[in-house]
Amino acid sequence: MKSIANKIERDWRQLLAHCFPKILLNILPYFACQNQEDSEIALKREKAHKVYDMLKDENCLGKQLMDNLIHSNLPEIVVEVLMTLHEPVNIKPGEESALTRFTGDLDPIPNPPHFPSYVIKATLDYISGCHKTKSKSLVAVLSKNPESFQRILFAICKQLSGTSNVYQKHRNLMIYHFFVTLLLKEIKDGLGGAWAFVLRDVIYTIIHHISNRPLLLKGVSLRSFLLCCDLLSRVCHTAVTCCKDALGSHLHVIIGTLIPIVGEQPEAQEEVLALLKYLVVDNKDNENLSQAIKHLDPFPDHPMFKELRTTQQKIKYNRGKFSLLEEINHFLSFDISDALPITRLEGLNDLRKQLETHKDQMKDLMKASQENPKDCIIVKLMACLLQLSKTAVNSTDTVLEAVGSCLGEIGPINFSTTALQHSKSSSYYSAVDLFEDRELQCTFIMLSLINNALIDHCIEVRSAAAACLKNILATKTGHTFWEMYKSKADTMLIYLHPFRVSKKKLLEVSVNVREKPLEDLNNTNLWIPQSRSHDIWIKALTCALLDGGGVKSEVLQFLKPLCEVQTDFCQTVLPYLIHDILLHDSNQSGQALLSTNIQGFFTTCCKFAKAPSRSSTPVNSDPDSETLVCGSLDKISRRAMLAVVDYLRQQKRSPSSTVFEDSFWLELNYLQVAMTAQSCAAHFTALLYVEIYADKINLDKKQKRSPSRAAKQLTFEEGSQNLTITGLSEKSEEETGINLQGLLMDIYRSIGEPDSLYGCGGGKMLQPLARIRTYEHEAVWGKALVTYDLETSLPPSTRQAGIIEALQNFGLCDTLSIYLKGLEQENPKCSLELQELRYQAAWRNMQWDQIFSVKDEMGERGYHESLYDALQCLRDKEFPTFYERLKCARIKEVEELSKASLESVYSLLPTLCRLQTIGELEHTGQLFSGSLTNRQLNDMYLKWQSQSQLLQDSDFSFQEPIMALRTVILKILLEKENENTKRECIKDTLTKHLVELSRLARVAKNTQLPERAVFQIKQYSPTRHGVSEWQLEEAQVFWAKKEETLALSILKNMVKKLDEDWFMVEKDPNLKLIYTECLRLCGSWLAETCLENPTVIMQNYLEKAVEVAGSQNGDHSDELKSGKMKAFLSLARFSDTQYQRIENYMKSSEFENKQALLMAAKQEVCLLREHKIQANRYTVKVQRELELDERAIHALREDRRRFLCKAVENYIRCLLSGDECDLWIFRLCSLWLENSGVSDVNVMIKREGEKIPSYKFLPLMYQLAARMGTKMMDGLGFHHILNNLIARISLDHPHHTLFIILALANANKDELLTKPEAARQSRLTKNVPKEISPLDMDRMEAASNIINIIKCQRADMVRSVEALCNAYIILANLDASPWKSQRGGVSIPSNQPITKLKDLDDVVVPTLEIKVDPSGKYENLVTVRSFKPEFRLAGGLNLPKIIDCVGSDGRERRQLVKGRDDLRQDAVMQQVFQMCNTLLQQNTETRKRKLTIRRYKVVPLSQRSGVLEWCTGTIPLGEFLINTDRSAHKRYRPKDYTSLFCQTTMMNALKKASEEKYVIFMDICQNFQPVFRYFCMEKFLDPAVWFEKRLAYTRSVATSSIVGYILGLGDRHVQNILLDEQTAELVHIDLGVAFEQGKILPTPETVPFRLTRDVVDGMGITGVEGVFRRCCEKTMAVMRNSQEALLTIVEVTVSSCLPLHADCKEHFNSLHSLMLPE
Repeated sequence: MKSIANKIERDWRQLLAHCFPKILLNILPYFACQNQEDSEIALKREKAHKVYDMLKDENCLGKQLMDNLIHSNLPEIVVEVLMTLHEPVNIKPGEESALTRFTGDLDPIPNPPHFPSYVIKATLDYISGCHKTKSKSLVAVLSKNPESFQRILFAICKQLSGTSNVYQKHRNLMIYHFFVTLLLKEIKDGLGGAWAFVLRDVIYTIIHHISNRPLLLKGVSLRSFLLCCDLLSRVCHTAVTCCKDALGSHLHVIIGTLIPIVGEQPEAQEEVLALLKYLVVDNKDNENLSQAIKHLDPFPDHPMFKELRTTQQKIKYNRGKFSLLEEINHFLSFDISDALPITRLEGLNDLRKQLETHKDQMKDLMKASQENPKDCIIVKLMACLLQLSKTAVNSTDTVLEAVGSCLGEIGPINFSTTALQHSKSSSYYSAVDLFEDRELQCTFIMLSLINNALIDHCIEVRSAAAACLKNILATKTGHTFWEMYKSKADTMLIYLHPFRVSKKKLLEVSVNVREKPLEDLNNTNLWIPQSRSHDIWIKALTCALLDGGGVKSEVLQFLKPLCEVQTDFCQTVLPYLIHDILLHDSNQSGQALLSTNIQGFFTTCCKFAKAPSRSSTPVNSDPDSETLVCGSLDKISRRAMLAVVDYLRQQKRSPSSTVFEDSFWLELNYLQVAMTAQSCAAHFTALLYVEIYADKINLDKKQKRSPSRAAKQLTFEEGSQNLTITGLSEKSEEETGINLQGLLMDIYRSIGEPDSLYGCGGGKMLQPLARIRTYEHEAVWGKALVTYDLETSLPPSTRQAGIIEALQNFGLCDTLSIYLKGLEQENPKCSLELQELRYQAAWRNMQWDQIFSVKDEMGERGYHESLYDALQCLRDKEFPTFYERLKCARIKEVEELSKASLESVYSLLPTLCRLQTIGELEHTGQLFSGSLTNRQLNDMYLKWQSQSQLLQDSDFSFQEPIMALRTVILKILLEKENENTKRECIKDTLTKHLVELSRLARVAKNTQLPERAVFQIKQYSPTRHGVSEWQLEEAQVFWAKKEETLALSILKNMVKKLDEDWFMVEKDPNLKLIYTECLRLCGSWLAETCLENPTVIMQNYLEKAVEVAGSQNGDHSDELKSGKMKAFLSLARFSDTQYQRIENYMKSSEFENKQALLMAAKQEVCLLREHKIQANRYTVKVQRELELDERAIHALREDRRRFLCKAVENYIRCLLSGDECDLWIFRLCSLWLENSGVSDVNVMIKREGEKIPSYKFLPLMYQLAARMGTKMMDGLGFHHILNNLIARISLDHPHHTLFIILALANANKDELLTKPEAARQSRLTKNVPKEISPLDMDRMEAASNIINIIKCQRADMVRSVEALCNAYIILANLDASPWKSQRGGVSIPSNQPITKLKDLDDVVVPTLEIKVDPSGKYENLVTVRSFKPEFRLAGGLNLPKIIDCVGSDGRERRQLVKGRDDLRQDAVMQQVFQMCNTLLQQNTETRKRKLTIRRYKVVPLSQRSGVLEWCTGTIPLGEFLINTDRSAHKRYRPKDYTSLFCQTTMMNALKKASEEKYVIFMDICQNFQPVFRYFCMEKFLDPAVWFEKRLAYTRSVATSSIVGYILGLGDRHVQNILLDEQTAELVHIDLGVAFEQGKILPTPETVPFRLTRDVVDGMGITGVEGVFRRCCEKTMAVMRNSQEALLTIVEVTVSSCLPLHADCKEHFNSLHSLMLPE
């Protein structure tokens, strides 16, 4: 040793100390073998003693140093001893061990020294005996320093992974088994706190080894595998016995890993099944494991797993079978990050079956979640599956295939949301919630990542994670974090316990002070990947940043070891490193350097930009299509750098900085960043950055124009609300070569939002490609084709691809085939994109000979090529190749999806469409493999139909490819089938399918595809009895094409044939249904075209249709029900139209003149008779004309009565036949209330109306109640019928009606309950109580009678509701002026009855919306428990009170109690809003856009008081913009005029001349710029959420503006418009000024709705164009189409409910003309 030391110039004692563990290895085992008689051993023992004595000599190491070395190097000594283990085959009796059965005869003997396990055990015991402690074993000694276990386990694992020799690996596994067995024996004592870490580490080490097993297990590899299983079994048994619930969190990983082995490895089957049965069956009653067993994925449905499957299902379904929702929640119940992807395989397979068999439940789930898509379980499932595919993409194809199958079962459904999930991990949000300090947040995130890295399959990653962890926990920050977080009981801390150090050993982090700290970072090669892979680049960059000296964070400085080995970790850490450098950058040099280099990165990305090769619809484009190709810049590298920009943007630069200032931590050109984001499919991020760029440009422009007003704020261009997109585009193209307008169009097309594209500026529409994109967006394929044909200047590939797509979507398949042949001859070697289009056209047209047959070699195939190959294999019954092609196609699609951004849902839909087609094609494979039965065919068609039901709200562009493939499948089946009966069945199915395809295309405004579908039907399906259902579709196709004569001709021929075959029709319900529909359609179309007399239409068609429909026996079929309903409705609508025509004529001046002439003629005849003038020609003529005119008027009145009765009768029949037409209750009631004096109508309502379920009248409760009375109108009993109806509704649905009836009964209750108070207040306010009119008295009496009727059945409820209403009224009228200046809560006076109300179990919280239950069995309602004992005052003249009602569910609901204010109009306005929402929900276009009006509950209690729902989570518009010290205008534009100054200036200018006023106004506009665009930027930092909320805001403004305009809603100042801070939607409050009452205010309101600059500013860069304009149009269209329902409510409100100004009634009359289409 001395000679070696001299040679290497080191101290020999140091060298000796360094080698000490290896020296002891040659000594200790012989000390331990004292009892062995072997002479060789005795000799070695003697030598060992001699060496030990020499070392102990003071001239060598000395005893003290040796003791210290043994103590400090104990883990290393143990490792050295363990590594000598070699279990011989032939072992003496008594020396056997657990490892003996895993040894083999051919196992090579390792280099000496090596010892059997009993010697190793003795040696370890000897070592522990040498320690001067009370510990009896080595494990107990090691427990004093828990980190020792990690070091020893890691050292063995390193040896295990460091060899590829199977024998060496097996020996290392035996060593691992030996040591872990020792640990397990003492794990119950806690291993010094390291037990949880050890348990997890061992489990994952074994699982990683099992997962990486060779495909064929034999010999030593089989023994190694059995060894692992044995050790896993020991670990599990020990964990169950000693570690309570610790095994539960790892159970799904263990079982998920073991299940696949059972079928694959027969040799190991018995051991694995035994372990599985122990874990599941034997522990089914173990309270620590039962929950974990319940949440396991299901076991395979195989005999071997029968007992396991039964046991697990018994625990899982102990409370009954699961619904689909519960099954999905079960699948989502554990975190993906905890599991290896392969462990989810059985769960995925079961999930696919659940999704396949429960399409109806999936549809209900999607429908239920439309209002709040973020809570939609299917959206969460999608996010989970995509995350799983990302995890599995580099590991196993089986998981990817299973994920693809599940996604295929979901398909391209309408998710009702534009964004799928947030970009940040859950640990980020947890960190923000847990800690305020940025450093502690960072520590939590890093420790969470490192904790996951400790169980990584790569040993280098685990080693690096351990090194980082030990250093981080040794810092002050780490210690502070531990002390603060230990109370949270997070399992993460239990796993990290071995790495924790005492406070005495904390590290002092040395600050690396350098003269030029970041100098090394100023290197272009470091920042731009160039030819390097992403892994190498990101690791080099993060390590360089850590070495650069700019990072000052204690935690971040210790992350280098992990950054050197794990790419994902580097990507997460990079933003934190750059942020930390910028935070500590005192002289701005760091910002300049980082800005330059990061900007250089984005500039490089954009250098490679090129125009997209074509403008395609999303379905036929690549799911992750790029608008630029970034050369060597990997997409993952671009995403990593975009993550840096996004993270920085969300950090505050200073406590007072604005969100705009926070975007400029780095000086970047955000347009180039946006271009890069768009190339990565991060469309919302790209859009946000475009808007930031536009803001910056406008700021710079403003600063140049007005140097004196330079400030780091921004302004819009004067006189323009949309930032003059065209001008900005010119500037951007000049600066960066990127056209802003073109980029915006690309972004909006990628997002799939239907309206945004129209907001990109009109000037660009002249450019051909932009026009074509708009046509394609609108699916106007004819115009697109013409433009492609004209624009020869377009790039050839763009033009050719566009023409192919347009021809295909236009349905010109044969023309497309000829065109493709021409292209092939012209250019045989076409691009991959064109090649894919050719394959697509070939399989769609079934041209199997056009392209060469399936390739033998497995190359990279596109989707359509794979589909073409698979279909060809199906035809040729080459099933192995068929399934292989589909498998490869599915895996490729999922791989592409896993690379895509998860921001935009729309970009996922094309892939979901493809995956569904692959799934459906795979499913049909079995139809071809055996003999096809009619039942199989029918089942397949029913499955298709159930999936189509899910897609009914999806774009036709996603439905059409699926329908096209189904057509091809059926045609191939027909082609291959020879048996006539089966051919007929296939033809029948094909016909039904093509009719459905035609209907879908027709609804989507595509007329060419339906005509093609009908043409194909004619080829395959002859008509039965001369008439078939598809002919109806053919007629509708021609009607849609505006070929009315042809459509009517087809229908009339069908009617004629069916009339002739009436005998057959009577027997066949389907023919009866066709006959009914023919008559109905023909009658409706004849009426629309005015080609026939109304009487003829009614008698020969519509009444006949009703007669035929009414003769149907048994309404079991939905189709029959629907047919009946349509027939009743068509007759009702026709009769109603004729009634209105006559009614309008009878109100016209022409009719009045005619009646005046008739009266004059009557008088003349009377005079002639009086004077007994002899009859002559003149007198006879006058009398005859009079008789004719009287007869005509009588006939007109009779027609009016007949049409009225027919309309009422059929509206009633329509409402009785189902729920689809419930909205027509409005028209029925309107007709009844208009004609309350017509006895026939009253008789019908009394006789038939009583059969209508009472819940259908609930939406009209206010209007019906307003007409209540006790008078018998002309003895016809209108009031009697009405009162009985209201009583019936109230008894069935008291929670919805009782407050309304009581409000009428209590009309003057304010005066009665609070006479002294009311008298005093009436002197103080203008709200003097009005005299009760006779009409009100009559209504009060009727309401009281109905209350008495309800009391007979629900006495307790009525008493409780009356007590509550009285308490509210008394509180509402309480004089609150003494507390006027008090800001906080005020105790409610003890004499107020509301304080005494407790546990009103029959009374629902009045401000809560209650869902209508048609059965009337209201259960689980939230009732009033009590009221909080204090109130607050809201602003306003009458000082309304804010109180809190505590419900039976324990939640507090805030309410506003108003006195001296008539809330009846507010209540009716909310009812109108509800009506509008229902109409908007029923229309496909508005439902797709989620257009709604935000409502709140208003409950009038009397004529002068009421209670309202408090709009929680909202702020007035004015409060955000101007009212506070931190208002947006003051923060973003501090140098602008103040709002008060602007207001005062305008008030002072009132009396000035118009020109002067205009100048002042323009000056104010110039110096008070809008800032509302920052609301969404501030509140919603995530780009996807920002876009969704801004979209919701814009749509909300559009909807409320149009509805407000129709209703004449006024007084829309900034305090009466609230803004929801969670959804960004508007809530309009204080609706007392309606029906144009604003025109009679002191300052008359002349604008239709509030659309000020700030309101428009919130809509973003496109302003009112695009989303706002089109949503306004769509809302107005729905309102126009549903005018009867709206006018019914408004008319009754104006005429009966409220005392309104005459102008209001004029407004109502003008609504009739407003609603008429232009």
